[in-house]
Amino acid sequence: MLGATWFPPPPVQAGTGGTTISQLSDPTHAGLAAYIDILSASIVQNGGALTFVVETRGAIPTSLSGGGEYIRFIWFVDADQNAATGQPHGSVGSEFNVRAVIDPSGINGYVDVTGTLPGGGLGGVTITDSRIELTVGLPQVGSPSTFRWAAEACAVIGGPSQSCQPLTTAATATTLPYTAPASVELFPPLLMLSPSGPSSGQLQVILRDQDGKVLDNADYQLSFFISNTNVAAVDANGLVTAHATPAVFEDTPYVSVYADGVQSNNASVIRSTPTDLGVSHQNYPGEHVAFFLPAAIEGVNLNAITTSYQVAEATDLAYEVEQAFTGIVAFNGGTQYFALDVTDDGTEPCGLSGNPIRLGWRYGVSVHNSCYIVNDPTHRVPQWLVLWHEMGHNFTGPSAGFAEFAFAYSPMAGTYAEGLATLAGMAAWKSVVLCDSGLSTFSRTNIAQETQNNEQVFRGALAAYQSGGAQYDQMTPDVLDGILFDLHDDFGNKAWYDFFSCFCPQDQSLPCTLTTREKQATFFVAAFSASTGQDLRSRFATQYGFPIDNANWPALLTCVKGRVQAREYSSIDADDDNILNLCDSCPTQGPAPCAIPTTSVWGLILMGLLLISAGTVVVGHRTIPLW
Repeated sequence: MLGATWFPPPPVQAGTGGTTISQLSDPTHAGLAAYIDILSASIVQNGGALTFVVETRGAIPTSLSGGGEYIRFIWFVDADQNAATGQPHGSVGSEFNVRAVIDPSGINGYVDVTGTLPGGGLGGVTITDSRIELTVGLPQVGSPSTFRWAAEACAVIGGPSQSCQPLTTAATATTLPYTAPASVELFPPLLMLSPSGPSSGQLQVILRDQDGKVLDNADYQLSFFISNTNVAAVDANGLVTAHATPAVFEDTPYVSVYADGVQSNNASVIRSTPTDLGVSHQNYPGEHVAFFLPAAIEGVNLNAITTSYQVAEATDLAYEVEQAFTGIVAFNGGTQYFALDVTDDGTEPCGLSGNPIRLGWRYGVSVHNSCYIVNDPTHRVPQWLVLWHEMGHNFTGPSAGFAEFAFAYSPMAGTYAEGLATLAGMAAWKSVVLCDSGLSTFSRTNIAQETQNNEQVFRGALAAYQSGGAQYDQMTPDVLDGILFDLHDDFGNKAWYDFFSCFCPQDQSLPCTLTTREKQATFFVAAFSASTGQDLRSRFATQYGFPIDNANWPALLTCVKGRVQAREYSSIDADDDNILNLCDSCPTQGPAPCAIPTTSVWGLILMGLLLISAGTVVVGHRTIPLW
């Protein structure tokens, strides 16, 4: 189930002092309204904050009431000093438009991305008589060492016509030495609070540079944001106070933080319960992931389960596999947290993607109340499917092309979003059980069992779908995953890897437009055809009920071929033995003698060391086996 953890940042507010790093003057334009006639403009730097300033000939209004009225000031920032890139404005090609707007809704500041450099967001605006200032973080305009800029002002007041101050001459700004935070992290990823006490908890902000060195928070402006002030509040120092409890699932607040406009890689979930449940979490860190959960809860020894099954270590490997298959960098490469979300009011999820991934625990229910473990006293094991499926959302959701594909025909958006998040998890299951990585046989055997059980469910769903006539619009996520296992039988890991290649690079749109259900379905078929070098249209049409757009087949096949050919499968599996390089002690020698024989794992399963249960749990809208 996909969750939204990220919110618009609070504006960066101007600090005191600072150094003027650039300024320009502009002649009087007598025919203009005084409040948009720019006399001078400047940029002031204070640490990692840039304040863009304009002085006008007359006082600037601070409120407007007429429909459609506005006053707008824009500073055009040419961050790469190349007039031919970005948005053209005379001798300036702006990568960013720093924009202050006064309209009936209020006074707001924005950084619009108009080029290819990372940045953007909101800014804080102040107006004092004829002076307007807009403060943003230096990283919001690409952190350039030197840039060119110019300014203009426009207004619509009392009528439909726009009046504009001509573009000023361009000036050059050289920024002062500054180390932008490369990583911003919040800890803990979940706070357990209660209005009845303890009602407050302190968040810690950890800033690091490109080399991982911890930076001094005092050198940066930290701005905290909370998604639901009806339940809790956060102050300027990161102290969170709960004053209510969530009435429905969506009420649970998240807190995020911004350091000089740079957003934290993770949020902190604020779990407010009617009474103190007495639950204390601790951190189980890996290299890429960390599990934040109680060592024990309601008589269940989570510490023993977490350590004996090597949950953090196995999920670290799963993280690397999912990243390798999808080519996605999630949350700026920061730690992926998994947090046990404990409550007794029914507002917890089963599993919810984001950072942290939330794993529900219904307090006061004795069995089958958790999506971190199967809470059956006779057989408590990790919920590997939930863990790696939700992480799969985080490795598919950031891709612009993936969203274009999934929503090309919106009735199937959920099927593809859920089914392909599971595909990322399936790639991890197939790889980790064969991984020569230090995981114990005990841990790998349990993961293999989970894979086998869920694979049977998915293949069974496909068989039922086919016996019912194989209608595309009736395809569920489970059926889709059954098809993907079917394809894996014939074409191996490479087919899955190549399919994910169609959505790389993650910040680029698809090189073709998908506007119908037929194009969506045909794109999927074309991706696997490009991977295998076979025309699979007949197979998908007859066996899986896919509607094929034959007229657009050549264009769609060309579209996916370029993406597939841009990523070589050998880069993650050099000897094509289905054991990834990151897991293979002999990555160029084929399956013998180095590879772990598949029978060493599956043989344990067939010996009955782990049993199959008929229990099920709902993940998002999917019903999956518990273990």
